[in-house]
Amino acid sequence: MKKMKLFCGILIGLMIFSSCSSDDDNGNTSIENQNGFNYNGTFYSTQFAFVSDENTVDNTPSDISIILSNVNPFETTQSSGLNFVFFDFEAVNIETGTITTFPDYRILENADLNDFDISGGNTVLDDTENGFMATSSSVTINSISDTNIDFDFSFTREDGETITGNYSGIYTDTSN
Repeated sequence: MKKMKLFCGILIGLMIFSSCSSDDDNGNTSIENQNGFNYNGTFYSTQFAFVSDENTVDNTPSDISIILSNVNPFETTQSSGLNFVFFDFEAVNIETGTITTFPDYRILENADLNDFDISGGNTVLDDTENGFMATSSSVTINSISDTNIDFDFSFTREDGETITGNYSGIYTDTSN
């Protein structure tokens, strides 16, 4: 019986010490809103990143696109509920720094995916739809390597709504 009380005392002590740790959030930004975008008070997760450079042959500037998604289209049978961020810019390579010119961009939430074709859903931002075009935009590439990218983005629509987001992690290079 003494051993059982001692064991219970140790177990309770371990539970108390493990429930309070130095990594608790002390008002700092939580990591639960990473790898996704914020729109209209809601966070939309996009845990997969894809980068494509249309010209990897020489140093002629070309479109470089970045796509974020909550679904990996190469490995899924999921066909709905897609959160999708796409933007491209002209450059020779992706480098750290801030980019402010994007000829093409599109952000959707709850879209459909069918054989790599994205449709439906709710348009958040689109360079071809009145009311959903950006009046200002910026993407800051914080770091880039052969396998990882870290960046933050912000787009402000014509109606003043701001869409912000970020991604930090592994990306898939889909260049030709």
